[in-house]
Amino acid sequence: MDTIIAQVNPWPMEERVALAHQILSDLSRQTRQPAPRRTLAQAMGIAAGVSAPPDDALVRQWAEEHRLQKYG
Repeated sequence: MDTIIAQVNPWPMEERVALAHQILSDLSRQTRQPAPRRTLAQAMGIAAGVSAPPDDALVRQWAEEHRLQKYG
């Protein structure tokens, strides 16, 4: 690597930047794809909760309590 740097160092800056760009471009094509994020499984886990979902009567009660609190 030191030999290559010594050979490239006298080049004009534009050519060194072009070489660096080419090297990075080649590397980006060779890198592996990121692992799947499993967002659906994670969202399902978050939505699962720790208890049973509320029934319709409880939801109606919450809505009524909210209305009473908001409008009196």
